Amino acid sequence: MSTQTITVPASSSSSTLFLPNLGLSHSKHPQLEDGPVEPSPQELLDRTLYALQKAEIALIEWGTLLHNRMGVPTILKHHHFLVPDDDLLAASRIASEEGLPLSSPPQILVDTHGDFFTKGHLHRLTSSTSPALAQYLILFPFSFASYTPSELEPRPRFTSLAFPLCKTVLVPQRPAVYASILRAMTAYPRWSPTRMTLESHLSELIGYNLYDLADGYVDIDDEELCQSQEVDQRVAEAVQVVKEWACAGQWRQGEEWIGDALVSVVSGAVGLPV
Repeated sequence: MSTQTITVPASSSSSTLFLPNLGLSHSKHPQLEDGPVEPSPQELLDRTLYALQKAEIALIEWGTLLHNRMGVPTILKHHHFLVPDDDLLAASRIASEEGLPLSSPPQILVDTHGDFFTKGHLHRLTSSTSPALAQYLILFPFSFASYTPSELEPRPRFTSLAFPLCKTVLVPQRPAVYASILRAMTAYPRWSPTRMTLESHLSELIGYNLYDLADGYVDIDDEELCQSQEVDQRVAEAVQVVKEWACAGQWRQGEEWIGDALVSVVSGAVGLPV
């Protein structure tokens, strides 16, 4: 083995250390191993959505993504999309082929959110499987949200990527979002986890999207705060918006009750429908 000499200066004499030649670089920067860079969850998602669109599978924005678009500042962890019922299995297979493993929903999420995790196909976007860290692309059957094609419109997709492959998705119109939630609420028992999640979604959307409150909520017992936030005016304007939806024929035939129920909830006349 060859040796490398390192001289350590001293005030009166010098000493010499003999060390094995370990092949140390004389560069002032350490040598780094070259290797592939793992794609980010956003890149994996974009690649998968693009593959689904190439397969001519319609993608409808839903869940947290849709609520963010409507002004609810929810932390974006999972990415929810609706696909036609007949294409759900094919879409799930494509997601797996793109490197997103199909995963079972964590029991804690099933217990707290019900069908929002049992009805979907969860494809993991992260290497971590921990419920606290894992992120998923969740594909749901179109029928779960009960939209019609006429209630959807193409819109630019929200993404942090500068040059996404998947640029547009279908997005439900505002009245259809509220109608879908109220319609679904009637299908679940009052205290079921799915029903309670739907109630939470409706409350957030009314607070942020219809009332346009910065925090989505205001203590109605705090008169001074209500006055400063102009709560009465916000409520009146929100009620007027919902009534205009009815005048514009936004509710389906036989579902006029949805408009009446939404007006009652938004105005504060009644609580959420049982």
